Amino acid sequence: MPAIPRLSRTIERRLLILWFALAFVVWNGVYDMRMHDTVRGYLLETAEARAGLSRGVDMRQYLHRGFVDALAFSTAWSAGVLLAGLATIYTCRRYASADSRLE
Repeated sequence: MPAIPRLSRTIERRLLILWFALAFVVWNGVYDMRMHDTVRGYLLETAEARAGLSRGVDMRQYLHRGFVDALAFSTAWSAGVLLAGLATIYTCRRYASADSRLE
């Protein structure tokens, strides 16, 4: 396998940094949305309990369940984005080296 030119390594490094940054943004966004939904659900359950429409829920247990859910979903989504990025970089590297062999 021929050596990758210096410019390609720099581009790959930048692409990798960008994909990591995008995965972090996705993780943060999905985590925030899931926790927002959890807190909103807790507040709704609490309001219904105060109105006498339901029994109410334990805050610690409800928010812990939401935290675990948010952590799992955000990690899964960011891992998917990161794997897509790594697959893209691998594919670009593979086809770039194939093109250089043809020359």
